[in-house]
Amino acid sequence: MYKNRKKTISILIISSMAAGMVNNITCFSETIKEKNIVIMSENDYNLRNRANIKKISTLRKLHVERMKQYKIMQIKKACGVSVTASERKILERIVEAEAGGENHKGKVLVANVVLNRVKSKTFPSNVKDVVFSHRGGTYQFSPIMDGRYYTVDVSEDTKSAVSDALRGVDYSNGALYFMERALADSSNVSWFDRSLTRLFRYHCHEFYK
Repeated sequence: MYKNRKKTISILIISSMAAGMVNNITCFSETIKEKNIVIMSENDYNLRNRANIKKISTLRKLHVERMKQYKIMQIKKACGVSVTASERKILERIVEAEAGGENHKGKVLVANVVLNRVKSKTFPSNVKDVVFSHRGGTYQFSPIMDGRYYTVDVSEDTKSAVSDALRGVDYSNGALYFMERALADSSNVSWFDRSLTRLFRYHCHEFYK
């Protein structure tokens, strides 16, 4: 009985199409339920389809948000700091501005200093506020003050160096400061030497805490 009914409906659809009645075809969703065929109108089908698409879109957005949070948690687990996607870009840009001419390790070191400051109670608790910190009328990082931060093109090596720092690679021995003595103002050099503990020198930068 079921087979005969299914065959009859198929013939009706084909004959309607042959007669040029395409615009009047009803949209069928054939479902076997207690050996009966359930026929769904085109309007009901479209409503259900839109609802399903909305559910899929909502689940996709939820998945993306959970992945973002997972990445932030993984970064915090590796380096002890929560870093959002926008803060990562800030970190990449300040590293490029401060150490664009340095090798990979030199760039990792600058990223280490920024992250060490975020972890320190002496400085702001997130990357953005550390990089844009303004104390006593002076920015903590000279590229912010002179505008280099806003004009650099971040290289792939710099991105890689920041990734390494966020994965926990740390050469800094806890450094919270660095300077390039040859380019620093004499009063800043004097303050570094007088007030801080020098840890080591790597290429053109000297690191302190």
